[in-house]
Amino acid sequence: MSSDMPLSKAPVPAGPVTAADLISVVEAVPGVRGIEPGIATSLRSLDARLRHQNTEHVRFGMVIDPVTGQVVVEIALTVLRPVWQIVAEVQVAVQAALQDSGSGREVLVRVQSLS
Repeated sequence: MSSDMPLSKAPVPAGPVTAADLISVVEAVPGVRGIEPGIATSLRSLDARLRHQNTEHVRFGMVIDPVTGQVVVEIALTVLRPVWQIVAEVQVAVQAALQDSGSGREVLVRVQSLS
């Protein structure tokens, strides 16, 4: 990761972090056009809603797996900078937001589209 990478201006949520909190953190990263759900997070979101389970950990485009600690983010990007820089900054922003609620979670970023 380069030291010239700008840090996002997203506020770090206080207390337990939900998927909705992380969406605002991710969307604050420069170069992220928005959350763009793919089939994986869409199915997980629908499943959680149908079973009435932990809907605070699942949103379309964002899944926080409480068992493994893995976070999956599906996003659309504008190509203002190299894609790898934007993805790295998203990972750092999500890990910073989750710092108080757990240690060293894996953040998987899926780029759904570029514009």
